[in-house]
Amino acid sequence: MAVVLNGFGLRAPKLQGFVDQLPDLALFHAASNDFGGDIPRLAGLEYMYELNVGDDVPAHTTSTKLGAYVRGGGDFVYPCVTAHIRVTFRFGVGNGKDGGILPTGVTDSKVLLLNNDNLSGPLQANLGFSKVSYLALANNKLSGPIPPSISHLQHSLLELLLLNNQLSGCLPHELGMLTKATVIDAGKNQLTGPIPSSFSCLTSVEQLNLGGNRLYGEIPDVLCKLAAGPAGRLANLTLSSNYFTSVGPSCLSLIKDGVLNVKNNCIPGLANQRRPAECASFHSQPKICPAATATHVACPAAAAPADRVAKDYSSYVTYATLHE
Repeated sequence: MAVVLNGFGLRAPKLQGFVDQLPDLALFHAASNDFGGDIPRLAGLEYMYELNVGDDVPAHTTSTKLGAYVRGGGDFVYPCVTAHIRVTFRFGVGNGKDGGILPTGVTDSKVLLLNNDNLSGPLQANLGFSKVSYLALANNKLSGPIPPSISHLQHSLLELLLLNNQLSGCLPHELGMLTKATVIDAGKNQLTGPIPSSFSCLTSVEQLNLGGNRLYGEIPDVLCKLAAGPAGRLANLTLSSNYFTSVGPSCLSLIKDGVLNVKNNCIPGLANQRRPAECASFHSQPKICPAATATHVACPAAAAPADRVAKDYSSYVTYATLHE
């Protein structure tokens, strides 16, 4: 059974007592209404697959030891009892109204879509989403470093959107351990450092965007080789608006093919680069990030061969939600 009530202007003090009384319910969408209370307990709904209650409740403050919080356009409490359901959650809280935090304790969720929600503050030191396949946090105000615990998602994560936040610190080598990911987008942040050698392990990646940061050093030729040969899947590599200073032969080939974008960097001999004075000013600043090869990572077996095709962004789950 599917119940879709998006935008109906409905009002009720709570959803508990309604949603949980529909034993055949598989999908419940009720965004852009005026429902209050906690997210209902769903442990008895064996077919439940997707819950979308974004934008539903006026902002208020709530606290409980039973679960995590989602603050923004509505504050819902997520009871831990539901964490064992095979559920895909779509949270759409806030959409720019009030601040918010990334929900925790939803370890069995497969999809967490929190784009455009005015979320602020750092990512948790322990992300904990051990089974998440699609994690979208684009267009928020998240700050601080990408935690090393991102590597906990290496067996499940297929798409990661961190685009357009305020994330800072060194680009972590743990991102290179997300070997099942087809999308990794951390563009338009304040990340710095060289690209770690572990990124050569990203044999499944099709869309890799690190543009609009403060990255520097050489663009690793081994990264560009992910687009080469019969097993190469990398279709778009965006490294523009950083401070890279050199590229290897494989990367030069990708630039010619339109796969690699290195505009607005500091690479001698290439067109559309930063002014020399701007590059000199950046490179004169102290650098605290480890060298690209500081951490050795043994790559797992390469992904199965696949055709290198530049897909439309709307064909990816996370990108398709950016304008919902």
